[in-house]
Amino acid sequence: MTATHDIGVDDRAGLDAVADGLFDRLATRSTEEHEQDAGPAFAALKDTRAATMLVPRTCGGAGASARDAVRFQDALGAIAPSAALATTMHHYKIAAFGNVALSGDDNARALLRDIAEDAKLVASGGAESTPGRDLRTLGSWAVRDGDDYLVTGLKRPCSLSSAMDVMSLMVELRAPDGTPEGYGQAFVPAGSAGLEREEFWHSPVFRAAQSHAVRLTAVRIPRANVFPLVGEVGLRFAADCYLWFQLLISASYLGIARCLAEATPPAKRAGSRWWPRAAADLHRLREGLLDAARAVDDGRPVRDGLNLAVRARDRVEDEIADIGGRLLRAAGGGSFATTGLHTALAGGLNAIAFHPPQRGAREGVGLELLEPDVRDAE
Repeated sequence: MTATHDIGVDDRAGLDAVADGLFDRLATRSTEEHEQDAGPAFAALKDTRAATMLVPRTCGGAGASARDAVRFQDALGAIAPSAALATTMHHYKIAAFGNVALSGDDNARALLRDIAEDAKLVASGGAESTPGRDLRTLGSWAVRDGDDYLVTGLKRPCSLSSAMDVMSLMVELRAPDGTPEGYGQAFVPAGSAGLEREEFWHSPVFRAAQSHAVRLTAVRIPRANVFPLVGEVGLRFAADCYLWFQLLISASYLGIARCLAEATPPAKRAGSRWWPRAAADLHRLREGLLDAARAVDDGRPVRDGLNLAVRARDRVEDEIADIGGRLLRAAGGGSFATTGLHTALAGGLNAIAFHPPQRGAREGVGLELLEPDVRDAE
């Protein structure tokens, strides 16, 4: 495994800028091994505290910039594709919730400090990307019961379903008599009674992301683990979830494409009909994503960041599958015949289209800030 690609990306720097030593830890296993079992990669992310990348420094985390986070996920995707996709679900939720903590919510700060202390991994139960549905139609709810809440629902797929320490999910809040009381974010310890995992993901592609089903049946959690999302804080949280998700999931898929680019031996790249243009396109898409991340780092309004991030994601979505096909051709028939990894990765690049907010499903809480051309993109 090389640290630097001809595309001009230094994966060692991208990873070690956030978590020193992580590149060497991941490089002890091949991509094929990581795709068979991402457990060691998840352990490395915890051990090196990379899992705290987007926890605010005031809460014990690294407080990384958006640009560093994009570079990190890109680098991780180039080495351990499933791990990059799975941990996107952790990082985006942490980043969005970090703004809740920074807004002055003491309970949010306490919860993030607890997560950061042991570098816990957080699985995310958010909106399914289905036309006509949004954050308000989740099928999960939390009923007040004394000083606690009872959480019931089903999330599938749920990446990190085995490796998670905590599950976060959007829920409808209800009074004891069932009266709706708005919406909130609930954090459920993974070992809670009433939380069960069920097999769901049967595709061989990205199977190591542990994207199975998690069912919750009257899981009791303290009220301090439930955060009502009301007013400006609630709207900002929802918008931040979408913004950070676009940045990190797009970076992960760009990294996966670079992993596929590695299938062509360096000596054959310059003379390839396919490889140089694919590499140039990946570089251009990455720069566009970093421009969107810069808007976050520069403190521009969330409306600007969200629209830039979704536009950047759409460009990646529109081009990544074609780039993957060209890279598969560049790798040649020998690669195609001797390993199924590269074919699987090339096909898997299409999956970016299935992540929210999917085209045709860009209405609802958090998406009101989208410009018409972004909301109605086809």
